[in-house]
Amino acid sequence: HTLLPREAFSNLNFRVGDNSGPTKVRQVTNIMRLVSIPSICIIFLAKSFTEASIQKKVVNGFKRFAGTYREPETYNNLVIFTTDPNVSNHCDNMMEMVEALEDYLKIKVERVNVWRSQLNFKLFEKFDRRECNGLPLLVNRKTGARICGISTKQNLLNWATGKKTEFMPEMYPDDMDSPNEDDVPF
Repeated sequence: HTLLPREAFSNLNFRVGDNSGPTKVRQVTNIMRLVSIPSICIIFLAKSFTEASIQKKVVNGFKRFAGTYREPETYNNLVIFTTDPNVSNHCDNMMEMVEALEDYLKIKVERVNVWRSQLNFKLFEKFDRRECNGLPLLVNRKTGARICGISTKQNLLNWATGKKTEFMPEMYPDDMDSPNEDDVPF
């Protein structure tokens, strides 16, 4: 079978008895097949992607109408692994500092409660890498910076802004009122 109508080859003038005629037609036909097969594949793929995109939009439209549509989830780079309120003084103190930091920097820190969910605890273990073994654990997923336990405001600010952070600062709750903490704006 031919890919093009016979009229496409009408401008090719071959002499009767010339051996190059049929060979020339075969060469032209083979060239047309080589050109048309990739173009058919490209057209088919483009059509498939377009249909999938349209299909996805239609399905999402029905989900919105039914009230079951959820926006694609995005994750926050800043995470604090903590417990329920009033279980740990260290977690409660750090949560207060994180809330003040959120107000100051106009950011959101994702809170992950490991107290109530086995899945959250497994996530905590992944980020902890058996180095902290306690709560709270603050993780900056973008920079990899982590803070174990209670920390200073300056260290917390460094953690959130991507600067050098101390993993386990040498401090105790009594050190929270040190003079250099007053220099931190939140």
